[in-house]
Amino acid sequence: MTAPSAPRRTAALALVLGCLLTSACVGTGMDARPSVATAPASTVLDEKGRLQLKLADSARAAGNYGYAAKLYRALAEGQPGNAALQVGLGDSLTGAEEFDEAAEAYRNAIAADRFNVDARLGLGRVAMQLRQPDLAVVQFGAVVDQAPNDARARVGLGVALDTLGRHGEAQVQYRNALDLNPRNRTAINNLALSLALSGQLDEAEALLLPLVDGPAGSARMRQNLALVAGLKGDAARAAQLGRTDLGEQDVRGNLAFYDAVRHLGPDAP
Repeated sequence: MTAPSAPRRTAALALVLGCLLTSACVGTGMDARPSVATAPASTVLDEKGRLQLKLADSARAAGNYGYAAKLYRALAEGQPGNAALQVGLGDSLTGAEEFDEAAEAYRNAIAADRFNVDARLGLGRVAMQLRQPDLAVVQFGAVVDQAPNDARARVGLGVALDTLGRHGEAQVQYRNALDLNPRNRTAINNLALSLALSGQLDEAEALLLPLVDGPAGSARMRQNLALVAGLKGDAARAAQLGRTDLGEQDVRGNLAFYDAVRHLGPDAP
């Protein structure tokens, strides 16, 4: 079998990184946060606005992201300096997969309140969707600097670093997240995938097995374990795991992918 070229391997590994969940310094000596930007949205709205906000929150919670975005946008236009409304708009647009518009909303929130953790996390996640991992590193890194105990930022930063091929740095972030909460399944799953991408297959398998065998095992975790099995050359086991969640055509495609990556080796560009 002819091994794929280095660019093809890079593209293939980028697809693997889709299985992962996504530095500016923000210190204490900065100017005070503007009161309007940090005020809860409900406190700056009239009675009609509060009702509209409740509808927007409910629509977003129900997954009706388009309608939620319409309501948040109308509210944000009336209160352009309120970061919470911009974050609500960004979250709704993200749910609707309108990533460019979501990024703009998060940037508006950061312009109003550069300390806003939710806005920076949102922009980091959207940056990953837009294939801008460098921007994601900046946003997640800013949250890590501001709030070192925020595991979401640690995991997001790890994903961005993994996407850039900086697996060792990514694994430090996942392990830091696990120091905060050893049961953080997202951090464990992403650490395992990062280890697999850097050729440490046995350690990756050891991390994934308890997740997959437990009652809360997810399709993503099973398919990550299938990836590890495939990279180790155990096609039968990879196929068995794949068929738990995927159709036969997808399973065959994955097996071919695992075999191609395995023949390239972890040291390929």
